[in-house]
Amino acid sequence: MKKPNRLVTFLYGLVGMAHAYESADEVREVIADNCFNTLADRAQAHSEGAGTLTASLAFQPGLLDLHDELHDTWHYLTALKARARDLGYGTLTENLGSAADSTRDVLQAVATAAENTVHSPAIPASK
Repeated sequence: MKKPNRLVTFLYGLVGMAHAYESADEVREVIADNCFNTLADRAQAHSEGAGTLTASLAFQPGLLDLHDELHDTWHYLTALKARARDLGYGTLTENLGSAADSTRDVLQAVATAAENTVHSPAIPASK
């Protein structure tokens, strides 16, 4: 697979362009490289960061930041889905719709987790 060098990537970025791969195998390889080349470092950084949390309220800032990032991701996926639909790319539209739906579900779960960082007073059982 021929990857663009940093200079080409930089120059493309200056004119609002990006390199596109022409085979699914190349796309899979780039995704794998992006994920697995930094997997150990990312896992360690997140584990160390989580290890410093000592109270439920300490989870809140990170969850709120994550919610904001996921919300942006959801909007991006929704916009991409609409554009793919406009261009007649049926399978791509479906895949982007699934990704947006999954992101929405994660977004809701993170919001619920953030809400649960706040202790609620006990509700007495009704008679």
